[in-house]
Amino acid sequence: MHYGIFFNPNAGDGNAEKLAKKMREKFEQAGHSADYLTAPDPEEAVKTVKEAVEKFDGIVSIGGDGSLNIVGTAFVQAGKALPLGIIPGGTINNFAKRWHLPMDEEEAMDVIIAGHQRKVGIAACQDRQKAVISSFTFGSFADISNEVRQSEKRKFGLIVYPLKAIKQIGKDTSYPVEITAEGYHEKLKVWFSLATTTHSIGGRPYVDTDYDKLHVSILHNMRFRKLLQLFRFIFTGRLKDSDALTYLETDKLELKPLTDKKIYSRIDGDKGPALPLTVEFLADFVPLYVPEK
Repeated sequence: MHYGIFFNPNAGDGNAEKLAKKMREKFEQAGHSADYLTAPDPEEAVKTVKEAVEKFDGIVSIGGDGSLNIVGTAFVQAGKALPLGIIPGGTINNFAKRWHLPMDEEEAMDVIIAGHQRKVGIAACQDRQKAVISSFTFGSFADISNEVRQSEKRKFGLIVYPLKAIKQIGKDTSYPVEITAEGYHEKLKVWFSLATTTHSIGGRPYVDTDYDKLHVSILHNMRFRKLLQLFRFIFTGRLKDSDALTYLETDKLELKPLTDKKIYSRIDGDKGPALPLTVEFLADFVPLYVPEK
């Protein structure tokens, strides 16, 4: 078997490259071969991984949901996915946690070598030109997240998000959007919307069902009196019973802006394309290496 190992050589302190070398050694010890997949920027990285789909028997991604998104985007553009191994290296690692992958790097490598797979779903948008591995958001809080600098996150931690959110409450920061899903069609003033490919955030379930669909939460008509509800959503994701939230489970989500103002999305922790967009859930699209138990 021949594997590709995808990582960003410029990320962090160079630990990703060290992990790539160790993963390659483990493959060789198991009688396999492996090559490194790297690129100077995300666009080139997607192209590199997409070309690798026709050459390799599997792909290993080292990093967080952002790195996974590059691999997933290459898969959806290619129209097929290779068996995927994950060595988590991000801040949240939501996708890896949902599928009970080890956070320990050595244990994650052992899971990949063991070779046990299950098919899992991801999503795609922009006519399947962009993947959504874990989360898709838009609205005021997504705008805040797009504006938060890495230095602020390191200095203040997650509290930087609600602090910036407080400044937005009461302002005209809701976006009029036409939303269409299975059995649902409404025009709402959306303050924030989150669509996830799993029922969890940061590895913690935030809804009671685990259907293989998009789990969509829409915060609308926000006012200052609903600030406590907002905090609850930020830290737990749980607002299902709130009158400020609409919750949907769907295979397809169509979003059409009812304003000339640009409404940008945020996908897997990075700034994404502007609306209008259609997000599709691709059930059982990726064969994922998971623990056997």
